[in-house]
Amino acid sequence: MSGPDEDGALRWAEIDVAALARNAEVIATLVRPATVMAMVKSNGYGHGITIAARAALDGGAAWLGVYTPQEALGLRAAGFDARILVVGWSPPATLDDLATSGVDVSVVDAEGIRAVAAAATGRRPRVHLKIDTGLHRLGALPETLESLVDALGDAGSRVEVAGIFTHFADAGEDPGFTIAQHGRFLEAVEALRRVAPDALLHTSGSAAILAHPAMHHDMVRAGIAFYGYPPVPGPASLRPAMNVLCCVAQVRTVPQGESVGYGRTWRAEKARRIATATIGYGQGLPRALSNRGHLGIGGRRCPIVGIVSMDQVGVDVSDVDGVAAGDTAMFIGERDGIRIGADEVGGLTGTLPHEILCGVSEGIPRHPGVTPAALP
Repeated sequence: MSGPDEDGALRWAEIDVAALARNAEVIATLVRPATVMAMVKSNGYGHGITIAARAALDGGAAWLGVYTPQEALGLRAAGFDARILVVGWSPPATLDDLATSGVDVSVVDAEGIRAVAAAATGRRPRVHLKIDTGLHRLGALPETLESLVDALGDAGSRVEVAGIFTHFADAGEDPGFTIAQHGRFLEAVEALRRVAPDALLHTSGSAAILAHPAMHHDMVRAGIAFYGYPPVPGPASLRPAMNVLCCVAQVRTVPQGESVGYGRTWRAEKARRIATATIGYGQGLPRALSNRGHLGIGGRRCPIVGIVSMDQVGVDVSDVDGVAAGDTAMFIGERDGIRIGADEVGGLTGTLPHEILCGVSEGIPRHPGVTPAALP
């Protein structure tokens, strides 16, 4: 059983960049002639934003999608020159830097158009008009489109409308509502075409990419599917790309009747060998896995016992021979012939794989280029 990573870290993540690049290639082939925007927001869904961005571009993605201006400017500072779109709100104070860096920004109302136009100092900012077709999060409502048209008319050549887009509320489960949203989007596009004749159209995240191919338009925004967890049935070649690992710090025998962990929620029905692993809810292991989840140790799924602590957790290794301090334990990933996916962990804790992946602490070092062992 291998031990701590080369830097002596107590926890680390192995990122299979070849799997990420292959996922991007699979999606790009599926949606062609549409292009692919790889969503690398939230630290690349936990995989590391620069690692995910490079792999996506190597696999054929043409755009990178982020949520914050800081993410976009960080990618520029790291040397990425691909098209980048900030899909979230960009505060006025960031617009000049974004325009100077050639980053596209999302605009949801006339005020946003005016702010972008005012920030245009030497460059022509590129905006994507986000339309609210029913998600009711960010976006221009249909009744506000005329004000958008007027503001764009006032801005004139100072602003370029590079895209028009929307986001579906339930593309994987409610095709009827998705079709209705798409219809509203097309109506909005018709109203905006006179001020945005060449704008790229994009509507589809991962679920719609797979479930609604007629809605691919000019570009798709690949999120969780790019990271190997398609939200609806998709190509079998889409593979998860991250192992999150930690160390065994100690192994002890807990006598019959003794408890483990805070609150004494688990008691040994007979003497058990319990390993203390160096990961907890402070690093992204959900506390909701207490007494119900597993870590992978020595090629076996070993039950979590007791309450998950901030930095460590108890694991029953009674059925695994030779577990000792310094051995490796797996939180999520594929290793030694077993798989514990972020989808499985999400199912146990009542959430999505997105949240599990994004919840992996940024303090855990990411090591690119390591290929997780394939399942037999």
